[in-house]
Amino acid sequence: MTRTPMRQPRFSRRKLLALGGAGAAGLLGTALVLRASASSSSEASAITTAAGQTLVEVPADPSFVFAADLSNNHGAGEASAVDSPYWLGAYEVSNAQYKSFLDESSRSAPSYWDGADYPSGKGEHPVLHVSLEDAEAYCDWLTGQADGWTFRIPTEAEWENAARGPEAYTYPWGNAAGTTYTSGALTSNYNYNAVCAAYYLANHGSTEATYNNENSTRYGESEPISDIIAVTSTGGVTGWIDHSTWTGFVYTDVFDELTASGGNTSAVGAYPDGVSSYGAYDMAGNCFEWTSSIITATNGAEAGQEVNAVRGGSWYATGRSCTTSYRGEGRDGSGGYPTVGIRVAADQS
Repeated sequence: MTRTPMRQPRFSRRKLLALGGAGAAGLLGTALVLRASASSSSEASAITTAAGQTLVEVPADPSFVFAADLSNNHGAGEASAVDSPYWLGAYEVSNAQYKSFLDESSRSAPSYWDGADYPSGKGEHPVLHVSLEDAEAYCDWLTGQADGWTFRIPTEAEWENAARGPEAYTYPWGNAAGTTYTSGALTSNYNYNAVCAAYYLANHGSTEATYNNENSTRYGESEPISDIIAVTSTGGVTGWIDHSTWTGFVYTDVFDELTASGGNTSAVGAYPDGVSSYGAYDMAGNCFEWTSSIITATNGAEAGQEVNAVRGGSWYATGRSCTTSYRGEGRDGSGGYPTVGIRVAADQS
């Protein structure tokens, strides 16, 4: 989508911090209840550390078939054999980890960083605005740090195989989202758009947000956030975005300031009950993750284009986009995006 310059004054970084939008500590506040203990269903056969990356072992599945096709027709997915076992990052790559790479690289820092430094308080949040080329360069750098290991970006089939687990779960932890919204508090196993909506409703519902896209039918108008978004009892969000009228929370100055600071990510591993059967965290939500597989996208601005598949949903995404089977999202590998990060795969020689 095209964003036009704002005519209304933007919030300063200080005001944004006051709203809680620049870090997880603010957005994981009274509007969100994290379940306290890790899932007891974790079946990770092995865990190890190489080049500073915590890795979990995922078995091969030569008969692997995607749960859905690229148009999300369940039962219509194609076969894509996963012939060998592999290792997968237990966590998404964090800003702090990526900074160690940048300190030894000539590559540019993500656009939401302040020069060579990531936003204060976000060292353990997933790095965003990294292209596939950046991600592959990061993997090459990791490979140079650990003898006997080759790091790479997983294929789409490897990603889904690891996320679904041996029981072919709808979510990494099971078949039910388990999300509830009661008395202004959201209980969730993962970070998706309801987490952001619930926070702003609980803490800044009276804050005025201004529609700032010139295509909007309400361009320049302001109204309280509580009049824009709502969360249902099961964690659905209304008023998040309306592409036909260019309205909704996404088309406001408050949202633009949030994305400029790195979005509503949470620290990697902050949702212990969202862990997958093999021991990987945040495979639902927080940020989409690059894969090395080329698809013809069916969703979003990239629909109809040959791009790299991204999987897992994000802090921006709906709950449906965060399921283990959801497909059709893709991005041009040369670009960086405010909802896309990195999870590495690795092979041991």
